[in-house]
Amino acid sequence: MIVVEGPDGSGKTTLVKRIMESKLGSELELMPRAVSKDAKSLTKIDDYIEEELGKGFGMRLYDRFALISSPCYAMLPDRTFTGRMFDSVWLRGQNDKLHQVDPVIIMCLPTLDTVVGNTRIGDDNRVVQNDIEAIYINYLSYWASHGSNTSMMIWDYHNPDQQRLDSLLQWAKGRVEIELNGVERRTKKWKTDFS
Repeated sequence: MIVVEGPDGSGKTTLVKRIMESKLGSELELMPRAVSKDAKSLTKIDDYIEEELGKGFGMRLYDRFALISSPCYAMLPDRTFTGRMFDSVWLRGQNDKLHQVDPVIIMCLPTLDTVVGNTRIGDDNRVVQNDIEAIYINYLSYWASHGSNTSMMIWDYHNPDQQRLDSLLQWAKGRVEIELNGVERRTKKWKTDFS
């Protein structure tokens, strides 16, 4: 499970395309988005989260994952942070499942000025323009509280760490191959090898 996250204007969708066009891309399944470009739910978000986490780790690529992104966009008028996401017990349980699945998370976070500037171009990001600084801060806060996880990285398209990205993607592939072969996971060792 590979998740590319980040605010609008951070280079996230471009990175997803780049990963899908890479050598590893043919082994990845690009998952449908749960939220549209104009921040409207395309499915029942809480059910979507449960279903996707229930699949465990696999060679699936997500252009955002609602458990991470919906809270970051909660201030928007048509927020996707709804339903059981307001149930603290359910929400904690899903976050525990996310931790157990231990996805590769690539957090696209160029500078705030870059993100603000990119969302001011064209009409694609009109729905987030007034709230983009708060959205950026929410993502930065998520990184600050989870970024010590070795299966996470920051991606800044102005200063790309291609070696780290390649290592994480290869680690994910190796993890899936070992799990498919029924070999006991040695997650900490793998992460150390590719950190």
